[in-house]
Amino acid sequence: MDLGLSDHHAQILSVSIPDFSNIPHRIRKRQFSEANVQELLYLLNQVTWQEVYEESDINAKFSTFMDVFLHCYNNAFPIKTVFVSDTIKNNWITQGIKISSKKMQLLDNQRKTTVMKKKDLEYIEHYRKIYRRVIKEAEKEK
Repeated sequence: MDLGLSDHHAQILSVSIPDFSNIPHRIRKRQFSEANVQELLYLLNQVTWQEVYEESDINAKFSTFMDVFLHCYNNAFPIKTVFVSDTIKNNWITQGIKISSKKMQLLDNQRKTTVMKKKDLEYIEHYRKIYRRVIKEAEKEK
C-alpha cells in the first residue's frame, strides 16, 4: 500500500480469528447444597478425632485434623465436571432492562409481603406497564 508520504510502504495483515464463544467448555466445581452440608455435618460427627488427640506435635495435630476434615469435605462436596457455554442468548437485554427487572422483582416481593397503600399499588402497576412496554420494544429491535 503506497501512502505517498514517504519512501516506505505500509503493510496490512488481516488475521481471521474463529469465534470460540459458542463452544461449550468444561469447568470443575462443587455443589454446596443444603443436603451436601448436612452430609458434611453427618460425616464430621462420625469421626472420633482420636488420631488428632494422639499426636504430640502441634503441626502433626493440625496436619492430621486437615487430612480428616478434607476427607469428609471431599466426600460431602465432590468435584463435578459441568459443561458451560459463554453464549449470550438474549443480547437484546440491556443493562437498563436488567436493572428494571431487579426493581420489578423487589416491588413484587414488597407487594406480596406487606400491606400497601392504594397509591403504592398504582405506582407498581404503572411501573409494570412501562417495564413491559420497554421489553416489547427491545425484543422488536433485536
